[in-house]
Amino acid sequence: MDKSGHRVLVLIISLSLTALLVGGGAAGLAVWKTLGKQLQDAEFLEAQLKRVRPEGKSRAAGPPPALVRVGRAERKMFRPQREIIGRLIEVHKVTVASEVTGTIIAMPVEEGARVTAGETVLAEVDQVWSRLARQRYEAELKSAEAMLEFELVEFERYQKLTDEDAISRSQLELKAATIAGLRADSAKSRTAMEEEDERIARSTIRAPLDGVVVAKHAELGSHVTVGTPLVEIISSGQLDARLMVPESAVNLLEEGEHIAIRIDPLKEEVEGTVVSVTPYGPTASRTFPVRVRLDDQQGRLKVGMSVTASIPTGPERESLVVSRDAVLVRPDGATVWVAMAGEQPATAEVQPVPVTVSDRMRDQYAIEPETASGQQLLVDGATVVIEGLERLMPGQVVRIVTLEAKSPLASAPR
Repeated sequence: MDKSGHRVLVLIISLSLTALLVGGGAAGLAVWKTLGKQLQDAEFLEAQLKRVRPEGKSRAAGPPPALVRVGRAERKMFRPQREIIGRLIEVHKVTVASEVTGTIIAMPVEEGARVTAGETVLAEVDQVWSRLARQRYEAELKSAEAMLEFELVEFERYQKLTDEDAISRSQLELKAATIAGLRADSAKSRTAMEEEDERIARSTIRAPLDGVVVAKHAELGSHVTVGTPLVEIISSGQLDARLMVPESAVNLLEEGEHIAIRIDPLKEEVEGTVVSVTPYGPTASRTFPVRVRLDDQQGRLKVGMSVTASIPTGPERESLVVSRDAVLVRPDGATVWVAMAGEQPATAEVQPVPVTVSDRMRDQYAIEPETASGQQLLVDGATVVIEGLERLMPGQVVRIVTLEAKSPLASAPR
């Protein structure tokens, strides 16, 4: 193809593209004008809404109601409390020591072993020297008794001779003194034998109380003397929770009072009894030691476990009380959301009520509405949101989630 033919081809293509663009623009302008007229036509818009909206649904239908759980506000007697951290300690702890001198020939217990008072053998000390000493004292006793028997016969003979004036009275008195000395020697030997019998009995060392061996200070073959520590035992059956109570609250606790103790590692709560309030505490901390007696739950509680106790911080008084989860605490204040029965079953309309938290317990708060309208909404028996309250809006419709067959909603206050 020559140059003139090439130019003609390029010109034809350019004219075709120009015509195509002009035609597309004109068509788009026509569509835009038509769409604008339709958007201003109410009948057209209604027809389109009917096509996309199921029959019978409200035009204002939005997202489904938020799911919440609810509880009740109650006016009742309430005693403010605070939590104190403590630890479990043993009720009794003893260090068992040897009462005899000798070599340990048996020690059948190890650390962690459970022992029974008066039954479990902790250690046995060699008894050979005690047995030999007992045999010696027994021989001395027999010798003294034989001499005493002879001297008693002699004393009777001396009495007859004295009556006949064959011997002097001083000789008779000397014989009586000899008899008294032999009787003393016999008594001394008997006492020494009893002492050795007791030493032999105490060579077998038994547990003084029911408990657990927590430490060993001697081993098989060790030589011990009187007072040498053998093992340490802590009592079982009961434990004490040791709390350091602030001076502002210590006078609110009395011996015999029952308080709740949460065992932190087990995530369980038990009830304990205050058994002692020590009226002497460290000056720097301004706290006082308090012991709370607990059952050891068949050995599940261990010495050293951390605990959290709820102790009173003030006198009991009547208050409006809600679950702790019902109070939404933010830097600008606290809010409780009140739920009022809605048009549909299991639905409610929620409204926020600013409150002041006056007192606290572990699971409940005593509150006071801050506004007059809040005092009308948040009353005894009012339904409050305890779960799902973080994203609520005033007047929002919510759906109540509950396992109860009975409706959880209270009637709206008038």
